[in-house]
Amino acid sequence: MELQRVLAADSRSAMEKVVELYGADALVVSNKKASNQTEIIVAIDLASQASAALDELQAPRLEEPQPRVALGNMPSFDDVMESQIFKSTGGDPADSPMPTDFASDLIDSFTDDTNLLFKEELDRQALLEQNTENNRIAEDRDNLKAREIVDLVKQELAAMRNEFKLAQQLDAWSGTHSVADEMRPLVEAFNETGMPIGLRALATDIINQSVDMTEALTAIAEALGSSVNSIDLLDNMQGIHVIAGSSGSGKTLMAGRLAKQAALNYGEHQVAIISFNDGRFGAWNQSQLVGSQAGVETFRTNSPEMLEQLLQELDSRKLIIIDTPGEDVEVHSSSLLKLLPDAQPHLVVAADASEASVKRYIRPEGIEWSSVMLSRLETGVYPWALINTLLNRDTPVSVAAAEPSIIDPATTITGHALAQHALAHLPISFV
Repeated sequence: MELQRVLAADSRSAMEKVVELYGADALVVSNKKASNQTEIIVAIDLASQASAALDELQAPRLEEPQPRVALGNMPSFDDVMESQIFKSTGGDPADSPMPTDFASDLIDSFTDDTNLLFKEELDRQALLEQNTENNRIAEDRDNLKAREIVDLVKQELAAMRNEFKLAQQLDAWSGTHSVADEMRPLVEAFNETGMPIGLRALATDIINQSVDMTEALTAIAEALGSSVNSIDLLDNMQGIHVIAGSSGSGKTLMAGRLAKQAALNYGEHQVAIISFNDGRFGAWNQSQLVGSQAGVETFRTNSPEMLEQLLQELDSRKLIIIDTPGEDVEVHSSSLLKLLPDAQPHLVVAADASEASVKRYIRPEGIEWSSVMLSRLETGVYPWALINTLLNRDTPVSVAAAEPSIIDPATTITGHALAQHALAHLPISFV
């Protein structure tokens, strides 16, 4: 018997090579990875091969030679196999990784279909390892999303407690903040649409200084609009822009809208969308669909190194929009900004988001966003939470969209327009 080593790119190729070189009855002793290749050790019976070769040539058989007397202690087959496969050096069998009679037991257990079963087992093990890794990644993502939901609920409860305390204080100031009877429908409309306590106190002060409801609404719109900054992003949107936001905020659709409108200005080959490290099920399919609807090329990267290489290839494009994952928003955005210090980060927020969810990302110690983009700014949606968060903040608003479709374009929005949208459709009843 002789041990032969076969190397190939994978298990299937290695087995095909074994069959080609040594026949279908070759005895497979081991299979393992070596230097990024699959290594298979087979045991070859040289005497039987020589006999088969002589029969094919129809040559006369030679007499069996007398066995030669060994000139010393020659290593046995078991010892050779141990040293070649398990890298053992002899010595006490108890110190070996496997028992010394492993080879003989393995040989006795083999059947005629061993090779086929062995290949099937290798494929099954590889599939099992891949499924286990995928399950682990999915479980980690689910745990991260669950933790974010718990944190958001805690922040919502803290905001509700704060609102309750402010409401109690306003009740104590009822004499100061009382309004005329003809102005009460306006205050009730603010309460019905969920205006935060702080904004309500400011609005009440303005109402008390106004002659009629029209004058009060104009003054409130001016006070709120002048306190919210804005930038004109659509006229000259170039370079690298990072679009971030929590899951369900509409950031992928917003990226598609911006890409579609930029493609009309610069040409479809001057704009690209990159989906960065989004492992959600169906996320890449959604990005491809949005890119197809926008008429621009869509790329996918799963690491900062791949992103850096891709950006070098797309260096000639006028606009590159990077769509980020919906979980760990600040972590992913911070890592991208370290890699791309010249990129402009934008936060996409749903117009009907709660104040706790908005303040989760817009806070003094958080990321300095280039702008805030609004999704779902539909009629009947009152963005009081966003207005209250952006009051006296440097973070500006830039664009907004109403319908959850890429056909609906993103339009420039200002602080005054945002305040007027909230005040234009108040459910004021004079009955």
